[in-house]
Amino acid sequence: MDMVERYIAAVQRELPEDKRDDIGRELKANILDQIEALEAQQGQFNDSDVSSLLISMGHPRDVAITYYPPKPLIASSLMRLYASTLYMVLGVLFVISVIEVTSTWLGGSSMGIIRFVFAIASDFINSAFFAFSAITISFAVMSRSQTNENKPRTCRWSPEKLPTASKSWQHIGLDNIFTDLATLLFLILLIWYPLWRNDSNSLFSTEALQILRWFTPVIGVAVVHSLWQLRVRLWSASMLWLNIGVNTAFLVVSLILMQTQVLQIETLPTLDDWGINVAQYGINTILIAVAVISSYEVIRDARRIRRL
Repeated sequence: MDMVERYIAAVQRELPEDKRDDIGRELKANILDQIEALEAQQGQFNDSDVSSLLISMGHPRDVAITYYPPKPLIASSLMRLYASTLYMVLGVLFVISVIEVTSTWLGGSSMGIIRFVFAIASDFINSAFFAFSAITISFAVMSRSQTNENKPRTCRWSPEKLPTASKSWQHIGLDNIFTDLATLLFLILLIWYPLWRNDSNSLFSTEALQILRWFTPVIGVAVVHSLWQLRVRLWSASMLWLNIGVNTAFLVVSLILMQTQVLQIETLPTLDDWGINVAQYGINTILIAVAVISSYEVIRDARRIRRL
């Protein structure tokens, strides 16, 4: 039985010290029971058979994990929120990096396309490294504060106050909420970033910039609406009406911007006529996409209200 003892000792080395004796006794009893059962079936049981049995049980490290699973850095109950938060923050940081480098480029800095891309990547990586570390540490601390994630929740709740059994479309996914938040924050940064930097070189024409700044309160309402969704996670009639109002406003402003010169040509000295035309075509394509998506969501939410 020396082979069994060595196997148990190898498993115990992978365990916390205060768990080794109890798990070692339980594992030994389990192995001896299996040996006894096999001896009763086939009679003679030699060292080769013991070796085959231990191999079938698995590597000592794998067996130790089955008895004492390691605690994840981020608790499973927080993993979806962690991933969504990381996605949103990194998305916003990427937008900030693009705006910063683009402002430097439009301000007269001479750089080719390769240097431009590398400048964006370098600025984003520096910011993303700090953000990733800060968010991960924060969620790890939150995970450690939970003494047992499988422990029943002690917060006060009542079955009578739970929402009615909902249709599948009424559930609001975290991915959708954080995608909307990242998009809205992107718009706010794009509109107001030059003002925060005391930089008069905006990508937008004066008329387009004035329209977008007047439209900022609607974006703020949309941000609050997304945070409300994050708290409730279920579409209601009032939330659908508000969503219709927000999307209608996006539809109207996109149609207005289609009738104006959105880009400020004077701030694009490094682009030739072909590049300027491509940029304007891209802006118009984005506005058409916004109008189509907003129209679809208005019609979709109106139909959903009728189903409630």
